[in-house]
Amino acid sequence: MQTESGPPAADVPGGAGPVDISGEVRQVSQYPPTPLSWRFAIAAAMLLIAGSAYVMQPTIGTRGQALAGILFFFGVVALFSSNLRAVNWRTIGWGFGLQLILALLVLKGEIEIGGRLYSVRNGIQRIGEVFKAFIGFSDRGAEFVFGNLARPGDLAHVYGKDFLFPFVFKALPPILFVSAFFTVLYHYGIVQKCVRFMARVMVYLMRTSGAETLSVSANVFMGQTEAPLIVKPYVPRMTNSELLTLMVSGFAHISGGMMFVYLNYGADPTAVLTTCVMACPCSLYLAKLFLPELGMPETAGLGQTHLEKSPYVNGIDAAAAGTTDGLRLALNVAAMLIVFIAFIAMFDALLGLIKPALLWVGVSAGALSGWPDNLSLSQIFGWMFSPVAFLMGVEPADVEKVGSLLGSKLAINEHFAYLQFRALKEANPEFMTLRSQVLTAFALTGFANFASVGVQLGGIGAMAPERRQDLARLGGRALFVGFTATLLNAAVAGVLM
Repeated sequence: MQTESGPPAADVPGGAGPVDISGEVRQVSQYPPTPLSWRFAIAAAMLLIAGSAYVMQPTIGTRGQALAGILFFFGVVALFSSNLRAVNWRTIGWGFGLQLILALLVLKGEIEIGGRLYSVRNGIQRIGEVFKAFIGFSDRGAEFVFGNLARPGDLAHVYGKDFLFPFVFKALPPILFVSAFFTVLYHYGIVQKCVRFMARVMVYLMRTSGAETLSVSANVFMGQTEAPLIVKPYVPRMTNSELLTLMVSGFAHISGGMMFVYLNYGADPTAVLTTCVMACPCSLYLAKLFLPELGMPETAGLGQTHLEKSPYVNGIDAAAAGTTDGLRLALNVAAMLIVFIAFIAMFDALLGLIKPALLWVGVSAGALSGWPDNLSLSQIFGWMFSPVAFLMGVEPADVEKVGSLLGSKLAINEHFAYLQFRALKEANPEFMTLRSQVLTAFALTGFANFASVGVQLGGIGAMAPERRQDLARLGGRALFVGFTATLLNAAVAGVLM
């Protein structure tokens, strides 16, 4: 292998080039830095686009908002790209094209079979109904173990207006069943075949490496730490760009088990399924826009990588192992919700004390007339992320509500955001328009939150301990790109809806 000392760490985003097991550094390409004038031009164009969309909203409508959002979200990643001169624009073009084609097929497309037209969207909706029925299988097991506690309808009759949704008995059992189910599919090679089919398409069109593309494709079915297991032998020797891609894809997707949980929360099935598929090319091309490939990936251009043998003895062993993994995940979800919701309650209480404290020290009530009596994190998130919700194509009357949910997802996690969404919907089914609800599901479906950075550092870092420092340096950047990918998916859907 040809090696050299490589450029200084400052020239290679995330540190020096990838180190293989012999301690050598693979060849790294060098490009002139991005001119500062390019970045100023991109920033000016983004501000102009966003400002024009806001001023012209009555004329362009919600679809015009979403079109402006596509340009804005793409621009914000380009603005912070490590080097725009190094970007492979074929990857970007084909990636966006695949994302758009997938969205068109689901939201607008029709297929002619035997002289009859069939709507792809209706097909996806039927698949969503199948998934809902699939959840019912886990309900049978939960009812056997927990009895009436697993039937919220029964408890609602008992407690009346004081009824609270029994999250642990209803929402967590599907995680166990789905984890076991997908582990069995993995044991028999079914998941791998689906993943490799998708990977071949993207490798051929986008010219990405086989390992990173396989992992990105696997994220449709598997979680942010499970998907990289498919390419575990290659992770220690991946380039920094490949590592970022692995992390971005994890943030932009959800696992199969979580998909069923969100549907159980009341999320739109079509939106959840569509955004999971759209996130494949979207997360891949945004990662390559943010951190272009400067090294020589070990699996460059290969859609086929080494097929790992299943670690399980048989289907029963796979189901048992999947159940154990699902239990660990379910307990982690429950524990995280308890702790983070408690922190939110504490912060809300502290924020609520600010106005009384200011009045107590002598600030006049008139000076605080615009200050909310019960200031909360939800309100602050609503203010911060309202512009983002607007650029997704959300109805103007709903932007603050959607912004609050987006902020909750990023700062806490998507579970808490979906539970907020569920509570609002149960209190008032018409709390926002159907369009806004669907776009909210697009944007909330993903693991992009601060806690997930630690999850990925622990999960992927365990596969390649020698790359833990690289993963730590890339973690915040990957979260930024992954969160933006979910917003871009929502904006694309906003244009087509």
